[in-house]
Amino acid sequence: MTDRTVLPLALTVSVAFLIETLDSTILIAALPTIAQDFGIDPLRVNLAVTIYLVTLAAMIPASSWMADRIGAKRLFLIAIALFMGASVGAAMSQNLGQLVTMRVLQAGAGAMMTPVGRLLLIRHTPQAQLATAIIWMTTPVQIGPVLGPLLGGWIVTYAQWPLIFLVNIPLGLIGLFFAWRVLPADTPQPAGAFDLKGFVLCVVILSVLQIGIDYFVHPLLPAAWMLALWGALPLAAWAYARHIRRTSRPALDLSLFRLRLFRNGLGWGVPARMGINAIPFLLQLQLQLGFGWSAARAGVVVFAIAGGAVLLKPFMVGILARSGFRAGLGWNAFVAAGFAAALGSITANTPPWAILGLVLGFGMARSLQFNMINTIVFADVPKHRQSASTALAGVGQQLSMALGISVAAALVAQVQHLAGAGASAAISIAMFVMAALTVAGGVGYLCCLSPDDGRNISDASRGRTSKGTP
Repeated sequence: MTDRTVLPLALTVSVAFLIETLDSTILIAALPTIAQDFGIDPLRVNLAVTIYLVTLAAMIPASSWMADRIGAKRLFLIAIALFMGASVGAAMSQNLGQLVTMRVLQAGAGAMMTPVGRLLLIRHTPQAQLATAIIWMTTPVQIGPVLGPLLGGWIVTYAQWPLIFLVNIPLGLIGLFFAWRVLPADTPQPAGAFDLKGFVLCVVILSVLQIGIDYFVHPLLPAAWMLALWGALPLAAWAYARHIRRTSRPALDLSLFRLRLFRNGLGWGVPARMGINAIPFLLQLQLQLGFGWSAARAGVVVFAIAGGAVLLKPFMVGILARSGFRAGLGWNAFVAAGFAAALGSITANTPPWAILGLVLGFGMARSLQFNMINTIVFADVPKHRQSASTALAGVGQQLSMALGISVAAALVAQVQHLAGAGASAAISIAMFVMAALTVAGGVGYLCCLSPDDGRNISDASRGRTSKGTP
């Protein structure tokens, strides 16, 4: 496969990532308006955000089996079409129950889009071109979460909230067109029986974990019920660990953690991703609640994170080729944490240009970290296990994003409740904690990776860069 075919493939798959990441964050700015239209408390509408993230993570384990069963390209096309249909349904919702139902359908389709798109890219991209392809594919992952609040704020201010879901329609049509034209045709593969028991256990574990953290922000269940769920969590984990020893094709193949680079790339990526993903959310809160900025003004500043990612893109492959994964992932985590801590130290009197500079710097470090994590995870995965690895990596990525935001929100709520701190001080403390989580991920990479890890990818990237290839 040549550069001329890899780039269109990566950009086509990236449309799915943009749709999913944009949809997971654009709703946040519209929650008060939707609550007012439905005549309910805004905290109850947040269920539409939480249920989306939980369902998305819980449904990903089924994606690899379905991709093998009906073909990855066919499933990718079906998932985009279903996502568009659910988006129209969400826009037409007249009450919270209808909205939550449509969000569950959206998340189910989204759980098929991005893991299957990632699988298609990995299957059809030579290892020498993998780093470049993943950089192009994952750019929307960094842009979507910061574009969402900006776009959502503008829509609810100057239009009607149903439009935040209808934005997915033109994006979905673009994705369908290019997926049909660009994605390589594939045939279904022997998939065996679906691991229904393992899938149900995964759903229970992921759902209880997410709902349990959200309980500290806005309790949806009585305390006794929540304690019972927390008590069931280790039992479900034990049952799943026992179950996978007895099945040949589990819903989530944890034996992949025997692969050293997959284990360390994904494992230490959890705290790093949690910390880095929470910063845009906390910064948006700080600027609006802490400093009294308008949603539109705050959204413009937070969107500069995407500007940092774009500025760094031309140099990203070269940085990776020169630093290697160990130094890059380790020390860049410290850089990202430094910018996060600096943003946690800003006040209402900090000059806007200084805030903007910190946001741009954070955006660069954030983009570099995510792209390196997404690449090293697959560096030692054999071809016959790529389907299972994309499912497990997808769960790890999505769960890290959801947990980062949930833990950050819980920290802010609990610091305000227990310490009596104001909103601005509580948000600053949460930012420092998220910076510390990012540092923990960096320390893990420095301790567990060797300088030569991933050289089969970074050396190939170096050679291609020296020849002037993109």
